[in-house]
Amino acid sequence: MRNMVKWLALALLLVGVWFGWQWANDAYWAVPVGAVKTVEIPEGADGKAVAKILEDQDIIESAGRYLMYGRFDSSVSRARAGSYQIRPGSNFREIARTLALGPARTEVQITIIEGETVDALVDQMEADHKIDPADTVRVIGRSLDRVPFDLALRDTYPFLANLPRDRSLDGYLFPNTYRVWADQLPEGLIGKQLDEFSKRFSAAKPGANSAPLKDLDDVIILASIVQDEVRSNDDMRIVAGIFLNRLRDGMALQSDATLNYLTGSGRARANTRDLSIDSPWNTYKYRGLPPSPIGNPGEAAIKAVLDPEPSQFRYFLTDKEGKTYYARTLEEHVANRQKAGYTQ
Repeated sequence: MRNMVKWLALALLLVGVWFGWQWANDAYWAVPVGAVKTVEIPEGADGKAVAKILEDQDIIESAGRYLMYGRFDSSVSRARAGSYQIRPGSNFREIARTLALGPARTEVQITIIEGETVDALVDQMEADHKIDPADTVRVIGRSLDRVPFDLALRDTYPFLANLPRDRSLDGYLFPNTYRVWADQLPEGLIGKQLDEFSKRFSAAKPGANSAPLKDLDDVIILASIVQDEVRSNDDMRIVAGIFLNRLRDGMALQSDATLNYLTGSGRARANTRDLSIDSPWNTYKYRGLPPSPIGNPGEAAIKAVLDPEPSQFRYFLTDKEGKTYYARTLEEHVANRQKAGYTQ
């Protein structure tokens, strides 16, 4: 008899629990099914805060009943911060499980063009992915304004460790196509770019043919100039050799690409005002390499500097059709200007 009473009590308890769960979960009937709404769950929100958010947005009829349902379903207390798309009228179980799983993640594909600067990346992040420019600059810096990149990256990427403290990441954000979680921008993209650079070139160093370059940073600075000056792989190797010849001879590099980095004008040829700018990036006025890369060179440009084409050339220019003319002397260079159609 006692056993029968125990089993009966247990059965009544289970029935009570089942009906209680049904009563709580079925409370959603009071909210009409409607269009999907965006629900933002902030960091650190507990079960009560989440229930209040759901009630305030008319996702559920009663925060109290949602919390009562939580006595039967621990998912209610495990909501994760993020943005969710939830349809009013969904039952408590669906809502709780959705919030406990975390927000759906969107993967985006981003193409970084060879030669692109950090400024271009900042603009791309804002225009295509609504990333605040300040958030991107905080990570990658800006050399012209002496805004440093996130110094914590030096511990992760040894090739960044010895860069001047006022430098950006220009030169080391390897151009490629990347797939990144949208909620990890811009850090997720920048990390993948640095990982790709590390895999390909972190151990690279100038050889005898690349003298007088001293280290990897010199290689990247010169490669960024070569990247902007010519397009074909063969021309890159020859032009890299020309710039190295000029450095050995103590000549100024006289690169219009470095002036464009300063002015952002995109002019094929520097004008008188450009040439008068007093800046270490003005390679007509100052000899040697500029203080930093002027963009992010691709693989071909970096390899061209590591393995340049030896020649006696000291000058080059490119015409409107993209043909490159080479010269050993200034007199030959002047003649090439006439061939290429330059009027001044």
